Amino acid sequence: MTVRLWQRNAMGATVAAVAVAAHITFISGPAWERYQHRVHPAHIAAAGQSVTVNGQTWTVRNVHRSTRQRSGLPLPDGTVLVNVVVHRSGPGPAGFDCVGYLVAGERSWRGTGPWCGAAETSMAWSFLIPAGTEFTAVEARALDRSILIRFEL
Repeated sequence: MTVRLWQRNAMGATVAAVAVAAHITFISGPAWERYQHRVHPAHIAAAGQSVTVNGQTWTVRNVHRSTRQRSGLPLPDGTVLVNVVVHRSGPGPAGFDCVGYLVAGERSWRGTGPWCGAAETSMAWSFLIPAGTEFTAVEARALDRSILIRFEL
């Protein structure tokens, strides 16, 4: 028994459609979702405002530029130190693990300072950035780099 050409083409198209659907569902879909969490924050606080996440209120308390280190030593030429204090208060579950990032357009710098661990209610993050950089936000990012909270500045 011979199979006509159009029947073989229909079977091939069906197999290809199933393969594409499986690829989107099991491979591309989860990767796309992870990417979206790295680009779009779960919560956004407007400049000067606080945001409540899981029953806790998060606020940017202080943003300060400095041309000297805390020890009083000068910074490398062409750089500035930006210190940001983020405070978390209120009832709710303990904090989640996150790290601070300073954002200027498409660029971001990871801060030094404490993680948003369970014991931390006030996080003082420091960022060494190029002088003249106009930063727009501070982000609390999970360890997988997904953006949990964006604080507009």
